[in-house]
Amino acid sequence: MIKRIIARLDIKNDFLVKGMHLEGLRILGYPEFFAQKYFEENIDEIIFQDVVASLYKRNQLSSLTNKISKNIFVPITVGGGIRNVSDIKEILINGADRVSINTAAVNDKKFIKESVKVFGSSTITITIESLKVGERYKVYTDSGRTETNINTFEWIKEVQDMGVGEIILTSINNEGTGKGFDLNLYEKASKICNISLLAHGGTRNSEDIYKLFINTDIDGAIIASAFHYNYYKELLNKKKISLRGSTNFLVNQDFKNIFFFGVKDLKKYLKSKNISIR
Repeated sequence: MIKRIIARLDIKNDFLVKGMHLEGLRILGYPEFFAQKYFEENIDEIIFQDVVASLYKRNQLSSLTNKISKNIFVPITVGGGIRNVSDIKEILINGADRVSINTAAVNDKKFIKESVKVFGSSTITITIESLKVGERYKVYTDSGRTETNINTFEWIKEVQDMGVGEIILTSINNEGTGKGFDLNLYEKASKICNISLLAHGGTRNSEDIYKLFINTDIDGAIIASAFHYNYYKELLNKKKISLRGSTNFLVNQDFKNIFFFGVKDLKKYLKSKNISIR
């Protein structure tokens, strides 16, 4: 099976942001610059996620998607604040290949079934944000802000029965921390999931992604921090970027657990380990 390498760009008010546990967001710059860089380095796919859309009940990524999709020719998934068929249609018209739905899927299962019927399975991705509490994995919504009593693995089964084409499974515990992937979560999930399943949350280094692929049946890895900080430092060193906010978190190595790397370096490493990738 060919594994997929996917970049995720979290968006807030038109800026690329990144945090930890889906919180503590820092502005990194303009998402179109980062997306173009990853496209040029042969990324397989890109995800744009409005991380405050559900909280403020809005959907503002249409114009950004339209602009970026004119210059980037890899599959694009867009998520955040998608609540009805009209929202999906607008995103697709503006250049997205798929949409990712989380909060609305939990709140209105009929909406998901309707979306699959209207747009087809391959267009609809469900994002599941999972937090390990004790020995139990629980589903959260609103970018990790709202707790539910839904068991992650039961929700995976239910979601795939709705006919969607793909699931993105985020580990809130590990997201942005550089702790590595929660292999227990992804191993269990991949055993019960019969559709495409993507892992997001915790990448520390290239070896983590290798371990994910050889120890689970995950179809692809979604990477954010390692890619973003790598390119961010490159831009800073070349003095080609001016950003709002402090850059001290990089200088002081607040993220010392994460070994920054680019798309090309990652793919070269995985190929050397005989992982089948594009």
